[in-house]
Amino acid sequence: MPPSRPPARSTPSRPPHPRARRRRGRWAWAALASLAGLWWALRSAPPAWIDDVWAHRYLPPLSHATAALADALPWSLTLLGAVALLVGVVALALAGPGGSRSARLAWAAVPLLALGPAFELAWGLGYRRTPLETRLGLPTAAPTADAAWGALDHLLAVAIDSAPSDERRVALDAPWSTAAVAAGSACVASADAHASGRAAALRLPSGVRRLPAGLLLQGGSGGVQLPWWREPHVDGGLPPAAALATALHEFAHAAGWAREAETDALAVLAGLACPDPEVRFAAALHGLLRVRSELGRAVHDDEGWRAVLAARWATLPPAAGAAWAATSAALARHRSAPVARVATAAYDTYLRSQGVTAGMADYDRAGVVLVAALAGCATDGSAPWCAPP
Repeated sequence: MPPSRPPARSTPSRPPHPRARRRRGRWAWAALASLAGLWWALRSAPPAWIDDVWAHRYLPPLSHATAALADALPWSLTLLGAVALLVGVVALALAGPGGSRSARLAWAAVPLLALGPAFELAWGLGYRRTPLETRLGLPTAAPTADAAWGALDHLLAVAIDSAPSDERRVALDAPWSTAAVAAGSACVASADAHASGRAAALRLPSGVRRLPAGLLLQGGSGGVQLPWWREPHVDGGLPPAAALATALHEFAHAAGWAREAETDALAVLAGLACPDPEVRFAAALHGLLRVRSELGRAVHDDEGWRAVLAARWATLPPAAGAAWAATSAALARHRSAPVARVATAAYDTYLRSQGVTAGMADYDRAGVVLVAALAGCATDGSAPWCAPP
């Protein structure tokens, strides 16, 4: 019988040396300081650098990667990223490097502070790029009455030409067309390439994340594109035409256009040039509402303009009225006035923090950009949206 061996003694783990703990804590504070400095530098970047380095060199490969992930995964990247961030912060706070509690908390703050420069690099710099009007060589002054009427007639012609013959296709609970959404994405990428001066179009997600009905509509919004992944989300309670117009807007955001007026205008212009008739119809309907508001400001001294507008509006096919009625019904079904007030105030504050001095009122400027872009087709028809409907 072999002799018995004494049990092996376990060696207790030694706590980190105080000097090592201090060194790890200093690394955490150095990382926080570096991230803060990078964030400040990006917030101070001049428009010329943003147009060249960010929009032309950095954004295309980033957009290709995020769009490929969005198309490949059935889950929201935004939700997955939020869960991963939460797990990482908790893990660093409880058992991160550094030894001392203050050092662990400093390490836990690193991924949170990293959201700042990541926001700028993924999307926030778009607020400070050269404005769309400047890039397209458009006037920024209030449009003339002739220009506004001309834009209205262009949009009316597109809406009439592309309207579906069956009103049920635009009803409140009618199904969305995934093919039309994909076509809209490609058309926004093409319009963005023209506006940005890129030789090749960005890769954008081919679809949108459909949110539970009413999740955004209760606050008066139809879509959202959270910046870090530039992943379009659309409220599932919207009818097809409104959902498609919202998707175009969110695709324009995903292409790096952040200011709301430019995003809305580019989304409509992209839709007008799209081969898909559903996309053209949705874009024309949304554009008509924007231009009608601008027309009211341009011709307010003309007492007979309302009668002229009513006569032209009456030329729209029944599907147009059905689509607008479906959108109104969706808002009536889901919108909550208190939630909408809070959401509007919060987003207004956010826009102003990004340098959009008009806040939510910046949306109204989309009509000015639309009128100017369509009026410019008379002198330069090279833009894709200038093609006859």
